Amino acid sequence: MKGIPTVLITVSPEVSGQMRPPRALYPKGFKIGNSLGKPGMRELQRKVLRDALTLLTENTRPGSVITLEYPEYGDYFEPPKVRAEKQ
Repeated sequence: MKGIPTVLITVSPEVSGQMRPPRALYPKGFKIGNSLGKPGMRELQRKVLRDALTLLTENTRPGSVITLEYPEYGDYFEPPKVRAEKQ
């Protein structure tokens, strides 16, 4: 094997499949700008990243997109508040 192994995390599987990436993960239902999950959802973001990296160990066909569901993405979640800096 030559080159650097890559994994694409996509929120647009139809378009990504046409580009035939070596490996691609589609977290089903995720929105543009939230390809790893919503802001502040650290555990979910880690889970998606781990799943994507796991694809490096699997024999995938270029252009195929692996779809995984993450129910916790749809749960109501309020990100932690950021404290305003005092001036």
